[in-house]
Amino acid sequence: MITMSEHKLLFRNTASKKGRHWIITPDNSDLEALGYARIVLDRDVNEAKYTNPDFEAALICLKGSGTVSIGSKTFEVEPYDAIFLPPGQSGSIQTSSELDILESTAPSDQTGDPVFIPFEEVNKDEELTQMLQSPPSQRKLHRIIDDNVPAQRLLCGLDFSKEGNWTSWAPHEHTATKEEIYVYFDMPEPAFGIQLIYEDIENPEFCGPVKNDDAVVIKQGYHPNVSIPGYPINFVWIMATVDADMDRSWADVNTQPEFADY
Repeated sequence: MITMSEHKLLFRNTASKKGRHWIITPDNSDLEALGYARIVLDRDVNEAKYTNPDFEAALICLKGSGTVSIGSKTFEVEPYDAIFLPPGQSGSIQTSSELDILESTAPSDQTGDPVFIPFEEVNKDEELTQMLQSPPSQRKLHRIIDDNVPAQRLLCGLDFSKEGNWTSWAPHEHTATKEEIYVYFDMPEPAFGIQLIYEDIENPEFCGPVKNDDAVVIKQGYHPNVSIPGYPINFVWIMATVDADMDRSWADVNTQPEFADY
């Protein structure tokens, strides 16, 4: 069963187009601030122009390698390196082989310089990388965009589940403070997971299978998911505070009362 709200919640195969393409925005979803674009390059389409005139952005490399040139600065990216960009940046993104970048955006009025976040450093930082819980809900979490960068609204991270395990458990919600999108990656066929979004489990807003490069909008409600036996469910979580003046804490969530002691 897949259920939908008035606006679309599930976006399939979001890395299917080459170049830089907007996938989810407030115009085609219930989101008010958060946006998601994908930048897919190869030898045939090896460059994309880049600009973020009035929003902050996080670029997270999911696959391949390439060069991100912003103003006078140049960054070499590999999986799962990231770059935080305050508003008003421009440049280009190039590869000599293949490159797949997820872009998360939110309106911002801050100024500043780009910040490069090497995944190698995140992976060594015990505050930013943690193994959470134990089977059957064990996963490794990397907080890519957090207190390590001067973002105004964005929070982003990677979640790698153990095979056949639940993640985003215990079920939690953050409707009053943050919008979110899950983008699933590194889940080659035949892998899939089951994603739920609900305020009332008897009448879920969404309940259905999700595959590699799919994306799900989480505007409200609890949102646990589970991988199938023998395969993980891996996803990038991108969040933006509902209001620019709110505390940008990923931990500001409400756990479903029935599972508060989990």
